[in-house]
Amino acid sequence: MSEDPRAISSSAAAAGAADEFTEIREIHALNPPQAPTSRGRTRDPWELASHRSTSLSVGSEVENFTSMSREFNAMVVAGSNLQIDTTAADGSSNLGRIGEDVLEETNPLAIVPDTNPPFPSPRRPFPSSSSVTDEVSVHRVKKDEVNAKILAWQGAEIAKVNNRFKRVDVTINGWESEQIERSTALFKKIERKLEEKRARAMEKMQNDVARAHRKAEDKRASAEAKRGMKVARVLEVANLLRAVGRAPSKRSFF
Repeated sequence: MSEDPRAISSSAAAAGAADEFTEIREIHALNPPQAPTSRGRTRDPWELASHRSTSLSVGSEVENFTSMSREFNAMVVAGSNLQIDTTAADGSSNLGRIGEDVLEETNPLAIVPDTNPPFPSPRRPFPSSSSVTDEVSVHRVKKDEVNAKILAWQGAEIAKVNNRFKRVDVTINGWESEQIERSTALFKKIERKLEEKRARAMEKMQNDVARAHRKAEDKRASAEAKRGMKVARVLEVANLLRAVGRAPSKRSFF
């Protein structure tokens, strides 16, 4: 055979160490091809010689293939004992145990297993109950955190508004108190002025009343004096007429 058994064994060992699951193949020796028998015909000497050489070559190939199969089986058993995460260096050390060296493959016709098998398409694992519970708890924690931040912001904003309102309320109360004090002071001032005017008016009224009383008394006294004088004169004239015995005339003396 033209294939190198050591190259095949080394390539298969590297493939078995690299693959996650090692595939074990059993290789059995092929039966040697039966030489066609020709009945009723004698063979020529050159046919016998060629048949003998063919049988010898087939026998040698079968022996080589059998030895290669044993070595390959030993290599596969050694590679299967390795762990899944071993590297190509570990495979070469295992080959050293069985007396093989890692050689570079140069025969293009050698059957070399694919060391890079196609990866299966990733499938999305079904979420388990624990993962779903964890996701729900994480989502709930995030939601609670957002709600806590919203509540904190709301409280801070309301506190700012309340503090601003308190400051404005204090300012308004101060302005109101100032206006009330100013109005009260003005009213008291006007009231004092009115009291003074009232006092002056009362005094003037009292003076006027006293003056009127005095004038009235004077006028009454003067009129009373005039009345007394006239009554006395009438009495005097009446006494005179009575003394003379003369009747008074219709024309008044006054």
